[in-house]
Amino acid sequence: MKLQILCTILGLITTTVVAQDSLTIDAAIQHVLQTHPALQASQAAIQAAEARAAASRSFLSPDLSGSLQYAHIGPIPAFSVPMMGSFLLAPDNNYDGHLSALYTLYDFGKTSAAVDLARSHVESSRKTRELTRINLALQTIRTFYTIVFLQKSIVVQDEQIAAFQQHLSITQKRLAAGSATNFDVLTTQVRVASAENQKVDVQDALSRQQAFLRQLLGFSTDAPISVSGLFTDRPFIPNIDSLFQIANTSRVELTLAKEAEQSAMLQQRMSSLGDMPTVRMFANYGVKNGYEPNLDAWRGNWSVGAAASIPLFNGSRTTYQVEESKALVEAEQARTIATLRQIQSEVEQACADVQATGRKVEISRVQLQQAHEAVAIARTRYEIGAITNLDLLDAETAESAAKLASLQALYQYALSRYTLQQATGSLLRPE
Repeated sequence: MKLQILCTILGLITTTVVAQDSLTIDAAIQHVLQTHPALQASQAAIQAAEARAAASRSFLSPDLSGSLQYAHIGPIPAFSVPMMGSFLLAPDNNYDGHLSALYTLYDFGKTSAAVDLARSHVESSRKTRELTRINLALQTIRTFYTIVFLQKSIVVQDEQIAAFQQHLSITQKRLAAGSATNFDVLTTQVRVASAENQKVDVQDALSRQQAFLRQLLGFSTDAPISVSGLFTDRPFIPNIDSLFQIANTSRVELTLAKEAEQSAMLQQRMSSLGDMPTVRMFANYGVKNGYEPNLDAWRGNWSVGAAASIPLFNGSRTTYQVEESKALVEAEQARTIATLRQIQSEVEQACADVQATGRKVEISRVQLQQAHEAVAIARTRYEIGAITNLDLLDAETAESAAKLASLQALYQYALSRYTLQQATGSLLRPE
């Protein structure tokens, strides 16, 4: 009990340290892939499939069993001979102990087909776990970079609010000096309130994303979340033909579809062997009483032989099973084709998204530079009285909007590149 308490305390300390450290994207993905219960469940499914495969192979081994039997009978079989008395044919207390061995000599490949089918289920379980890893990694990446985007957005909102408040202070001083009006003050106050409302919305979205990241990481609800990451703006021009080839060989979904098709074909093979006979060899050795001349003495006995089990009629069940398995093979083949088309479509869409978001990054960079220049000119003209207070507020608002647009473009560009990696099957390396 003390050991369990100590382990619990150490676990809480470890979780707190990890949560307080600034997480990078690689550290977050690694932690999720090491601790998420979905992967533990998929690993248990693999172990169950391996156990079923081992159980299917056990039918290739001899089947050994033992039996013990006692029976008290009556009346006791006997016969009488004149002048010689009665003779018992069996004892009233009968004992029998045997060891039996049963071995399948030939079953026309039914056991072999069952073993192959069980092995295919093991491989499918492993691929399913790999797909779970990829999906968890993608969820972590999207949540991580959404948090980075929202944190940087709050910084922009704070800068905008500080600029508006500074402008409000100047406008209030000008109002006191008689060089501004109440309209100028009210307009500035409206802009400050609007910026603060936008910040509240961003903070709410950030809190929700942090809660989801805690869930992925397995942190407690009160654990602090601190992430550190940058958005790349390096240009990337995808070659769609080569990406198609990578996706066709790397996507786990396509491998799973092909394995499901192979499993259906193995099931069809098993169904077609349903009416085939099975030849088995048996051997028995044991001791029992009831042998002449001493019915109560235990004596060894044995038997060796062979038996064939030949199905004659089962209501056409095998025929229906063959038809069902054939239809399942056709269905899995169609799903494989559909999966291939879906993968090609996802790669094509991801490539288009990367190209579009890359162009947005370039446009937003120019737009931000123009907004900076516009604000500098507006402030100079406002100081000399060439433009109104509202004109300057519009320029500053446009600058903040350009900053957010640039940040949004970088965020979408980063996610689109990760989405392309997922579409081509190169997001994670297989274990």
